[in-house]
Amino acid sequence: MGRPENPIDPQAGPVQHFAFGLRKLREEAGAPGYRAMARRAGYSAATLSQAAAGERLPTLPVLLAFVEVCRGDAAYWQSLWEQVNDELAQQPRAADDADPPYQGLARFEPGMRSCSSAVTSSLTISCS
Repeated sequence: MGRPENPIDPQAGPVQHFAFGLRKLREEAGAPGYRAMARRAGYSAATLSQAAAGERLPTLPVLLAFVEVCRGDAAYWQSLWEQVNDELAQQPRAADDADPPYQGLARFEPGMRSCSSAVTSSLTISCS
């Protein structure tokens, strides 16, 4: 038996509500383990578990495989998925004010500086 899933608040947002429904579908199907589901679905247990985690909306193919394994109504779940996907697409994205960890060179100028990877006996790199 696997570890218990983290609780989901279905009122926290559309993705969480959707995942809550997927968990209910799985429960109604007899609560198969994610490894057993993976053997039938063609996706890893981790992928199927993430689909019901409520952190992000699963891809449509993953959703349909999940629903098929749980003997759910694929057309119904696809319709729900499309509604949530549309709702998420309409939400404004948060501005990312953080600088990337590496910004790269501002510009490239040949001959400006070159480093040789010749390692000397004192394990220093020679740059000219």
